[in-house]
Amino acid sequence: MFFDEQLHHLQSLVGSLSNHVHGEEPRTDEDTLIVENFVDAANTKMRAVSGFAEKLRAHVRSLHNHVLQVIEEIPPPVALNQDAFRTDPLVNSLFVNASDIERLFQRTPEVDAYLCAHDKGQTPIIYALLTVCKSEKSMLGVGMLGDMLVRDVPQQAVNFSSHKIHTPCTNCAELSSALRQYLFGRIVGLIKQEMTLRMTQQTELGDKSYEGRLKSLANPDVYLDALIEYLEIPARLLSIEKIHFKLSKLGIKLEGNDRQCANEFDIHELSWSDGTRNVVLQIAYSR
Repeated sequence: MFFDEQLHHLQSLVGSLSNHVHGEEPRTDEDTLIVENFVDAANTKMRAVSGFAEKLRAHVRSLHNHVLQVIEEIPPPVALNQDAFRTDPLVNSLFVNASDIERLFQRTPEVDAYLCAHDKGQTPIIYALLTVCKSEKSMLGVGMLGDMLVRDVPQQAVNFSSHKIHTPCTNCAELSSALRQYLFGRIVGLIKQEMTLRMTQQTELGDKSYEGRLKSLANPDVYLDALIEYLEIPARLLSIEKIHFKLSKLGIKLEGNDRQCANEFDIHELSWSDGTRNVVLQIAYSR
């Protein structure tokens, strides 16, 4: 219960930080108030930890700034429709055909709820986040050697799957805020997963004596130290990589000098602390 309450409040904490417009630094008294409210809601015994406010404040601020830096590397919204499938190399590579785009929006509960709450005449364009999983596989296929067609050529096939729409919005400003909250939410969720695993292991295998419990994550001192450890290096929790691709229409990686018909584009892929990776796009979909 101690852990769940703290992590729930941490999510609210980083959510409030993410709503600062244009990444402006809050005043010191605002930081102090945020930390005080966090401790009040979580466990006031953490006040016994020497320098708790200063320790927590610096790392949360660092995480907030890091997320803003990651967001700055993500391009502005791209059009996602049938025309874009024909003309945009990135969209053409992410989807097998144009009808997949329509089906994606038709089968997303968040989009259904958005459409029910917003009139088409007032919001003709849906802004949202799109995440996609990328996988690569080595294989033997048919390729070109100069002007010759050659079989059993080592190739690298790239596949995009598990397309998901997140946080439908009415405009770019709302989408920018939604992106910040999405990234913070994922970070907090992964911290919770890891801390839950560690607490379970402590319960099952740890020392159940009074001294052992003092050293466990149920102790506010220990918990605060563990929380700061996770926040200490924000890049371990989230990083972004820009990757350039040149793919054939069948999704095969091509060399830069290959002259066959191809899609050439950049993707931006997020890496999370649990090892998962997601391609992320801001998109604009005409209803």
